[in-house]
Amino acid sequence: SLEPPANVKSSLRDAMSIEQRYTFFTQWYDSTAALTRVYQLVYFTDNTIEIFDLKNRRTFLKRTKYPDLSLKDLFVGNTVTIYSRQLKVTEYGDSFTSSRFAESSETAVALIKPAALEHVPALLKTFSDSGLIISEVRMCEVPPSCPGYTPEHAGFAVCVMVKAAASMSTMGQIAAAANGAFTCSETAAETGAAVDLLFGARAAPIAPPNCTDSTLLLVRPHALKAGLLGHVLGMVTGAGFVIRTMSTFTVSRPNADEFLEVYKGVVPEYAQYVEELTSGVCLAAEVTYSPAPTESVPKLREVAGAADPEVARLLHPESIRGKLAASKVKNVVHCTDLPEDGALEVEYFFNILANA
Repeated sequence: SLEPPANVKSSLRDAMSIEQRYTFFTQWYDSTAALTRVYQLVYFTDNTIEIFDLKNRRTFLKRTKYPDLSLKDLFVGNTVTIYSRQLKVTEYGDSFTSSRFAESSETAVALIKPAALEHVPALLKTFSDSGLIISEVRMCEVPPSCPGYTPEHAGFAVCVMVKAAASMSTMGQIAAAANGAFTCSETAAETGAAVDLLFGARAAPIAPPNCTDSTLLLVRPHALKAGLLGHVLGMVTGAGFVIRTMSTFTVSRPNADEFLEVYKGVVPEYAQYVEELTSGVCLAAEVTYSPAPTESVPKLREVAGAADPEVARLLHPESIRGKLAASKVKNVVHCTDLPEDGALEVEYFFNILANA
């Protein structure tokens, strides 16, 4: 049989690999050595990945299946967890990947006005239903120099960063139908300035927590990836809760271990809980049950439902977990167990992690 020459076969393999793979530069902080290590992550469209240690010029992880990672998770600025290592995507590794993601991961920023806070859950649900990936959320004061700022933004607004193909156009269409509930960036320059002012190193502090008659609602990373954030917040506010402050967080493994330590040796899924919490961005919110603020902790547990979704579907079919949970680990939300721990968990996220 006829076969192409070796150099032609090599060229064909190279061409196929360009079509099938995407490369990214990532950083991992090695707390043991107190060093930031740089890796090249290669993602193949058959859901396999390969990782190279650039400094030592060697393969760190041989090509292997990793179904928990999808291409939509790999955009600059995002943090992904692979075999317990949190890798921050810092830049695209080649021109093909860069051009592909320039089209599919356009950034847009929405500034939801304080007067429209009750509409935040519905707006976030609309964003997700429209194909926008919510990457960051912060309740904070918007500086007047921020693109999109109006006097109606004075106070604590909810700022949302999204990514998707043609995200600015999509966001503009949603804003036009939202009766002035929010403004959004209209150009790449405006988006860049807004991201810097609201989510960068110069960003204003998150709205401070009250830590009285309140509890912590933590929406897990898998739920954000699935586009369930707006749905979950809508179920919570629809049950009579008000949101006092909220923000997305990327929780490090030491912090996840510390926060979930009470479950260590008690819950068989403890290690899986830590792994899930560090697998991507989560959202923390301080919420208060308006009809009876002192009952905020038990009432939110009721709205969340049993931790085991099978039990929740049987006993609390209308609860968050009864409707949305997939397993005991991917059960959508974490909520405070004991009334006396409500303020402590709120403080952990909004006074400790937020200022770390």
